[in-house]
Amino acid sequence: MFPARLISFSRMVLLVFALTCCAQASVLLDTGYIGFSATGSQFGRISRDGVSSVWGDLKPFPGVTGAPALRGYETFTINSGLNEFLQISLDDPLAVFFVAAYMDAYSPLNSPPNFGLNIHYLGDPGSSQPFGNPSFFQIQVPRFSQVVIPINEVNPGGGTGVTFNLIVEGFADANFGEVPEPVSLWLCTAGLALLAMMRARRSAGRSRHPLEGGLTK
Repeated sequence: MFPARLISFSRMVLLVFALTCCAQASVLLDTGYIGFSATGSQFGRISRDGVSSVWGDLKPFPGVTGAPALRGYETFTINSGLNEFLQISLDDPLAVFFVAAYMDAYSPLNSPPNFGLNIHYLGDPGSSQPFGNPSFFQIQVPRFSQVVIPINEVNPGGGTGVTFNLIVEGFADANFGEVPEPVSLWLCTAGLALLAMMRARRSAGRSRHPLEGGLTK
């Protein structure tokens, strides 16, 4: 027989593991609604071509418009961790911003025709707050990549005092699969090990008492 506490603990481990497996995407960044605070200036901005970057389809750099007028931008940097598929969304109710993603660095410069906005480019949503809904796009990167996400003003000075919410979610695959967190992996290992131990003890107990529960002489 197994101690009641051991059985209860094993059930708890397996239950918690099952719940963690049903969790949603890994949220790598959620700024909440914050005010725009420019960390630099860029010359012009990416052209809004109406085409959103999606997984499995590398989007060409769409070009630059509005140069060389200066626009403020604010950057956010995340590490993708084990996530190779990222989805980036920007809730910008006044549609005064544009968002994009870059690998490792974002380095605007005063040099036509692209003014540095094409260097390390990964993707963009193609539009700003379409039909009142948050703009979003998808990119695929190697594991543990440094991804820089600049939010820039559509019009010079247009972002002053305006709030936005930036969210970055990570997935294991293009089917929105979740990457298990370390706690989930530990629970899985612990649960399987505990289950194997319980089965081994049951088998050992049966081999020692082959007639237990049968007819008596």
